[in-house]
Amino acid sequence: MAATAEWEPPVAPEAAPVAQPERKGTAPAPGPPAAINRKAENNQPDEIHYVNPFVHKLVWDDPIDKAKTALLTVILLPFRVVLILVCLVVAWALANIGLYGLSKEDLRTKPLVGWRRRLKGPLGEFATLAYTCAGLGITIRGRQASRAEAPVLVVSPHSSFLDAVIIYVTGLSSPLVRNADRNLGKLIDYAQPIYVCREDPHSRQTTIREIIQRANSKEDWPQILIFPEGTCTNRTSLIKFKPGAFYPGVPIQPVLMRYPNKVDTVTWTWEGPNAIQLLWRTLTQFHTFCEIEFLPVYYPSEAEKANPKLYADNVRMLMAKALDIPISDYTFDDCKLMTFVKNVGMPHPAAIADIGKLRETLKIAATDRESKIVASERQFTDANSLLTYPQFAERMQLDVQQEAAHNLFHKLIRPETPDVIDFREYLLLALFLITLYKPKLIFVEYLFHLYGVNGRVNRTQLYQTLQNLVRISQKELNSIFLQADPDNLGTIDYSQFVKAIERNPLLAKLQKNNDPNNLRLG
Repeated sequence: MAATAEWEPPVAPEAAPVAQPERKGTAPAPGPPAAINRKAENNQPDEIHYVNPFVHKLVWDDPIDKAKTALLTVILLPFRVVLILVCLVVAWALANIGLYGLSKEDLRTKPLVGWRRRLKGPLGEFATLAYTCAGLGITIRGRQASRAEAPVLVVSPHSSFLDAVIIYVTGLSSPLVRNADRNLGKLIDYAQPIYVCREDPHSRQTTIREIIQRANSKEDWPQILIFPEGTCTNRTSLIKFKPGAFYPGVPIQPVLMRYPNKVDTVTWTWEGPNAIQLLWRTLTQFHTFCEIEFLPVYYPSEAEKANPKLYADNVRMLMAKALDIPISDYTFDDCKLMTFVKNVGMPHPAAIADIGKLRETLKIAATDRESKIVASERQFTDANSLLTYPQFAERMQLDVQQEAAHNLFHKLIRPETPDVIDFREYLLLALFLITLYKPKLIFVEYLFHLYGVNGRVNRTQLYQTLQNLVRISQKELNSIFLQADPDNLGTIDYSQFVKAIERNPLLAKLQKNNDPNNLRLG
C-alpha cells in the first residue's frame, strides 16, 4: 500500500453569529430545547420536552377496532364517499360559474365583487358540508373578527389535511399556498390565495410584498389566512413561526385548531401514516371532532411592528398558552433537513434535527470533535464502532451524567440492538451536519477516512463514500476508480480521486454545497 501523509480535517470558514430576536418575558432554555413548557404567569421555562413534532405513530392493535374498521369500510365508507363527491361537485360547479371570465392575473390583482363575492356563501357551505359528510363535527368558539379589525388570520397548530376546512369556515379567506399546489383547482382559486415557492428566496420576497400589500390595502380583499408553522406537526408543541404573516405589522387574529379524539386518525406528519391511510381510518370512524377557536385580536406594539420575528414569537407564546402545550425550537427547516437525509438514504433521518440541537447543547458543534476522531482513527470496524453508552460518552468526551448526552445516544439506538449504537452512523450524520451548506467535497474527504483505512478506500468503500452525495452508476464509479488507481493497488486516497475527476461532470456536482433545500441527490 502506498504511504500516505498524516491527514488534517479540512478547515471551513467560521460562521458568523446569528442575532436572536428579543423575546418578551422569556429566558434562553438551558438544554437542547426540543420543546419548552412555559408557565402562564411569567413565561418562564417549566420543563424541556424531547418530542419530535414531525413524527406521529398511529397505534392499531385493538382487534375490536380492527373489526369495526373493516365493517365500516364496507357499510359506511362508500356512502360517505358518494356524499362527499356530490358536495364537492356542487361546490366546484359554483366556483366555475363565479370564476367565469376571470384570469389568474385578475384574481391576483383585485378582489371579487358583486355577485361573484356573494357566491362565496353557498360555495363555502357546500365545501364545509363535504367535511361534515366525512364525519367531521366542527365546534366553533369565539368570534371571527372582521377584516377591518384583523386583516390576517394566523392558524395553528397545523397538523392535518383536514385543516383546510378553516378556509371555508372563515368565508373563503385567502390562504398562503405553495406553488406546487397551484393545480388544486377552482375551489382554492375562489379564495384568491397567495402563492409562494418555499425553496426560492426571490419568490419568498415577492410573497412577503404581496402579503404586506393586501393586508394594508384599502380594497375589500378577503382576510389573509396563514399557517405560520409552515408544515404539519403532531400538535405536541408549537414549532417556530415563520414571520411572513407578521411583516405587515397589522393586527392579527390567532385561531386555534384542536382534534380532541380518542383515536388520532387525522395527524399527518413527516414520519407516520400516509394521507390515504389517514383518510381511510378517518372515514371509517363514526365521528371525528374538530374544534376551532377564535382568540381576541392581537394588536402589535411598536417594537413588534418593527420586528416581525419578535411579533411572531410573542403570538406563538400566546397561542401555546391558550392550547396548554409547550413551544419548541423546531422549525420548518428541520423538517426539510429530515426529508433530505431520508431521500439520500442516510440512517436515522427522524433524529437528524435532534442530533444537531443536542450537539449544540453539549458544545460539540463548536469544536467539530467528530472530525478529529475521524482523522485520528486508522480504521473503523465493528470492534471499535459498536459502543455502549459509557463507551460512547468516553469517545465523545462527554459526562455520562448529562441528560443531553444520554438523549444523543438514544437517538441512534435501533430496536434490534437496544444497548449499543453503531458509532459510524453517528459520525456520518455529525460530519454531514459539520459540512452543511459547504461544498460536498469537504464531506467526501471526511468519508474517505470514515470508510477507508488510513484515508484510502477500495471500490466498495468509494461507493459508500459517494452514495449519499450524488447519483452514480457502478460503471461510472469503476471508470473513475481505474483512472485514480493506475498502479492497481486496489485502494485510492482523496487526492487521487480528485485528480481523476478533474474533467468529469462529477466534480461540478461535488463542488456544489451540501444543501437540504435541494431535497434530493444531485
